[in-house]
Amino acid sequence: MNRFKAEEARKRQKARAGKNTSEIEAIDREDRLKAEIASLARKIHIDKFPEEYDFYNDSIACAADRRRGINPISADHVAKVAEKRRNEGVTPLAPNGMPQSDDTWEIAYSEAEARLNNKSGS
Repeated sequence: MNRFKAEEARKRQKARAGKNTSEIEAIDREDRLKAEIASLARKIHIDKFPEEYDFYNDSIACAADRRRGINPISADHVAKVAEKRRNEGVTPLAPNGMPQSDDTWEIAYSEAEARLNNKSGS
C-alpha cells in the first residue's frame, strides 16, 4: 500500500471511530456519492474542455516550449479554443496553452452534481 492510500485508510478509519452502524452507513453513502460526483465531473471536464488536456500528447520539444511560455498548438486552433472558452464564460488559457484557473472544474462539478441529483430525484 502506498503512502497516499495508507493515509486515506487512516482518515477513513478515524472518521468512523466511535460511530454506530447507521452513522457509518451514512458516512459510507456520502463517500460513495462524492466519489461518483468526482468521477462524473472528470468525464464531463474531459468532454467539455478537451483543450486543457492537449499537453498530454506533447513531444519533448513541445513540452520544453510550454515551459518557456510558448504554446506549440497552431494559431488557428488557439483562436478557436479562445472563442469557445469566451462563449462558455470561462477564463482563457495562458499563453503557453495551460489553464489559468479552476473555473472549468467548477462547471464540471456543478453539472455532475445536477445530473446525479436529477437521477436520484427521479
